[in-house]
Amino acid sequence: MFLLAMVLVGAGAALTGYLFTGMSERTSVVVVARDVPVGQQITNADVATTMVAADGRVATVPGRQLRDVVGRLAAVDLRRGTLLAPSQLTTALSPRQGQQVVPVAVRVSQLPARGLQPGDQVLVVATPGSGGQGDAASGNQAAPLTQDTPATVDLVSAPDADGAVRVDLVVDARVGPAIARQASTGRIGFVLTWRGVR
Repeated sequence: MFLLAMVLVGAGAALTGYLFTGMSERTSVVVVARDVPVGQQITNADVATTMVAADGRVATVPGRQLRDVVGRLAAVDLRRGTLLAPSQLTTALSPRQGQQVVPVAVRVSQLPARGLQPGDQVLVVATPGSGGQGDAASGNQAAPLTQDTPATVDLVSAPDADGAVRVDLVVDARVGPAIARQASTGRIGFVLTWRGVR
């Protein structure tokens, strides 16, 4: 009985220490209190703080920065109950001066296996048609995009019923029209060059 009592006391002490350590490692972070659509200014009612034991590799906004979050813009759609990440905030929406946003519709099979996300850097590439670049059989003219063009992914829609995805690209204003014309032919592809956040 004595040994059993000692074992139970030891187990209780270990459990108490574990719980205390777990609680002490919890930190205050900012959480989304209600849905916020992309582009909307964040208000006091949109965010709150919560205590979590998050891995250091998880991007979060410290709870002490709650006031700094209010007034900024949602760079993506924010969902209630999710932890807020710095990449989801912005002070100015695209396009900025000298830039254009070009929507490009592609099929899911044309995207990287991991998909694309806002902030990714890509090269926009003109792809040949079924009959080659000119594809005379389809009556399409030669591709208007003459060289691979760098772009930044701004937004990516969910796939529609036909499996098409719309990718909004931020590009230099001088190449925006050429990319739009290329996109209209359906002969366009992306090469992911850098995965990051805005």
